[in-house]
Amino acid sequence: ELYGRKLHENEFFCIKSDSQSYLGYRDGKKIKKVQPVENIMDDLMGVKARNREQLYALNLLCRDDMPLVSLAGLAGSGKTFLTLMTAIDALNKQKYERIVITRNIQPVGRDIGFLPGSADEKMAPWMAPIMDNFRHGLKDKNLMYFRAMRDKGQIEVAPLAFIRGRTFSNTFLILDEAQNASIHELKTVITRMGEDSKLVLLGDTDQIDTPYLDSLSNGLTIVAEKFKNSNLAGHVLLTKGERSSLATIASQII
Repeated sequence: ELYGRKLHENEFFCIKSDSQSYLGYRDGKKIKKVQPVENIMDDLMGVKARNREQLYALNLLCRDDMPLVSLAGLAGSGKTFLTLMTAIDALNKQKYERIVITRNIQPVGRDIGFLPGSADEKMAPWMAPIMDNFRHGLKDKNLMYFRAMRDKGQIEVAPLAFIRGRTFSNTFLILDEAQNASIHELKTVITRMGEDSKLVLLGDTDQIDTPYLDSLSNGLTIVAEKFKNSNLAGHVLLTKGERSSLATIASQII
């Protein structure tokens, strides 16, 4: 027990003693249920965790026995970047056959109306944050590498509205801006997941743009709460901004 209650499945904790600390988590699948948090940063596309919560997130993202991961946190905390780099690393190691990226296309502020072009062209503005992280993580490879992966079918951009009826097997699926999705929309996505796949839900419950949702009724919050006692899911709240000092303080005071 910790703080007078039992740990939830895959819940992380830190025990401090003088100048030393122990990072662990509860794993109900094993006889020894308390497991140490692994330092897995060295062989992950050059990505290194900048704080304790990012290390927790990387542990969940890299676990093959963890089909559902949800990451919440303020803007610039590294949710999308860590997830995208982990997905590309897993694809390179042939753990999955493809990466599928989707999001709820809820605009911030006033709607700009219909966008011209194909489905890919219509999704381009909504995928800009993903591309920004792609550029930051892969530097000189960026766009050419991304386009080559898309041409091979290794990366797919799919609007959330077109998910129903599909099955995602051997897939690393990233659902960005999950706080703007209802629990019914997320249930649709989760029930689409096939064998040997991972679904990662990303979002910031302080940045909800859907009028009928709030910090408690949005799909991301409900999924994290419903799955807290399942050994198939894990949730991490990232509390520290790493984008810039300005972005971090803006998230806190505005």
